[in-house]
Amino acid sequence: MKAMLELNHKEIKQMILKSDDEEKCREIFNRLQVFIRENEMQPTDVQWLSLVSHVTAMVNRSVNGEVIQSFHASLFSEVSPASIEMAEKVCGWLTSLQVDEKYLLSIHFENIKNNKQ
Repeated sequence: MKAMLELNHKEIKQMILKSDDEEKCREIFNRLQVFIRENEMQPTDVQWLSLVSHVTAMVNRSVNGEVIQSFHASLFSEVSPASIEMAEKVCGWLTSLQVDEKYLLSIHFENIKNNKQ
C-alpha cells in the first residue's frame, strides 16, 4: 500500500497551522490516516491533500459554528451508500456540523474508492 502524505508534509502542515484549532486538526488528521488504511483505500497525493483541506475546513466550521448552504440530498444520488456512511463516521468526530456535511465529504471517499477500478 502506497504511503500517504504525513503530518510533516509542507502543504498539510500549512493547512493545519492556518486552521482555527491546530490540535483538533492534528487529531482528526491522525484519525483520518488510520480510517483510510482500515478501509483499504489508496488516495493519490492530490486526493489526500484535497481531503485534508476539506476536513480542516470542517474543523473550522465546527469550532466557529459556521454553516454551509443547504442542498437537496438527491444531488448525491450517484454516490455510493458506503461512501456516505464513511463520511458520516468522519463527521461524527466533530461537533456542531450540519447533516449536509456528510454529502460533501462523501465525494472524496467516492473518488478515492474509484482508484481501485
